[in-house]
Amino acid sequence: MAEEKKGFFSRLKEGLNKTRENIVAGIDAVFYGASEIDDDFYEELEEILIMGDIGVNATNDIIERMKEEVKKRHLRLPSECKELLVESIKEQMHVEETAYDFEKKQSVIFIIGVNGVGKTTSVGKLASILKGQGRKVLIAAADTFRAAAGDQLAEWAHRAGVDMIGGADGADPASVIFDAVNAAKARNVDVLICDTAGRLHNKKNLMEELKKMNRIIDREFPDAHRENLIVLDGTTGQNALSQAKEFGEVADLTGIILTKMDGTAKGGIAVAIQSELNVPVKYIGVGESIDDLQKFNADDFVNALFDIRTEEEAPSEESVESEEVIEAAEEEEVIAAESCEETQMETEPEDDTETVETSSDETSFDEADSEQTENDDRVINDNEDQEENNDKPKKKKWFFW
Repeated sequence: MAEEKKGFFSRLKEGLNKTRENIVAGIDAVFYGASEIDDDFYEELEEILIMGDIGVNATNDIIERMKEEVKKRHLRLPSECKELLVESIKEQMHVEETAYDFEKKQSVIFIIGVNGVGKTTSVGKLASILKGQGRKVLIAAADTFRAAAGDQLAEWAHRAGVDMIGGADGADPASVIFDAVNAAKARNVDVLICDTAGRLHNKKNLMEELKKMNRIIDREFPDAHRENLIVLDGTTGQNALSQAKEFGEVADLTGIILTKMDGTAKGGIAVAIQSELNVPVKYIGVGESIDDLQKFNADDFVNALFDIRTEEEAPSEESVESEEVIEAAEEEEVIAAESCEETQMETEPEDDTETVETSSDETSFDEADSEQTENDDRVINDNEDQEENNDKPKKKKWFFW
């Protein structure tokens, strides 16, 4: 596609290439290499899923569900179980529609996570998504510790087309949250998104600061719908799961934003996080541009992971129509060419007949003779006819070659 940006599903599928090579190749080897469905088959499959960062709890659930379905459907061949695996993973990762209720209500979204996971960029991308839905969005720049964090967030706010409330470097982040909450109420904002400083989950004082900011929101904006989203780096695998557990102890996590899924070999962690914590992955990121964050869709994710063809990859109606037009044009060209050949074949014999008739009223010359030879023959015949006429005027004699 001529420099046109790829669809999100295509980018997700491309980003999961390494994960697919890490997990799916081994899974296929088990499904199509095993001769029967037995304990060895389940053990090999379990090992591959755990090694692929699917997680122990999620893997156990998947295997138990598969065993039940195998008995229920009376399956005999291991290859018949692959569809069961795909269905089971999709069920593990299913996100209820109610998970996005905050998009329709007056809400405060608290964005937390460790350093370097992509919190600030996720805030800007999420603001763009909500602004595109017609929501009035305000951003609070509560990361006052990192140098130039405010400037970076201001740039993202500009890209998303939303306003931002910030503070001076080194200011108390809780005071920024206080100002932003009151500004949101005064401006009748639909969604307030609060960016916070990255902090290690084992730093107790920083985690206590999160609790303080949460208390301010609860006190100043009690009627607002609360959403606490943790941003996790998909490339960190099981470490991301540990981070989510620690942050869950100081904040009531309602969802996960999983970033950097383009190129990671540990994409299976998305399954583990949702299963282990019972917290849904709500958004997934596969790039750095503003539209590279999208709502998480379990079907799309698992289809991309297992390289299952989707409607997006099927030829579009426009491409089909263009192909039909091209084919029709080619058919017309072929018909026109055939018509020209037929016309040429019809006209050429007629020309030969006329040439022969002008040479003689009774017979024709060999078709291999050239036009010049025919003309020479006419001259010779005429001369000889004239001589014969002089000697025998009552009788005409013809000579043929």
